[in-house]
Amino acid sequence: MLIKRAAQIIPFMFVLLATTNAHAGCVGSVVMGKCHGQMIDGVNEETPSYESNSGASYQYNLSDPSDRNDYSTDLDAQRRDQMSTDPRTGLDKNTGQYGGGVYE
Repeated sequence: MLIKRAAQIIPFMFVLLATTNAHAGCVGSVVMGKCHGQMIDGVNEETPSYESNSGASYQYNLSDPSDRNDYSTDLDAQRRDQMSTDPRTGLDKNTGQYGGGVYE
């Protein structure tokens, strides 16, 4: 009975872990890409990998295929982009600069 129950739970746990978006360095909840818990020293999740000519900072450079792939599964970064009110992101798109996961 215990083995049968474990066989039912383990695949569910694997799916849950595979779909969880981890934030290295944050112990606690992450809301809109911001840690609302304790940060572990030495780990800085909010280092922008792409800064546009307008000065906007992004987590991803969507002109890079590897970043574009990572962005496609990062729901927090996509949510930040949807909620952003930074006018520089529109300027960036008009000039052919595509960043994802804007930091405000």
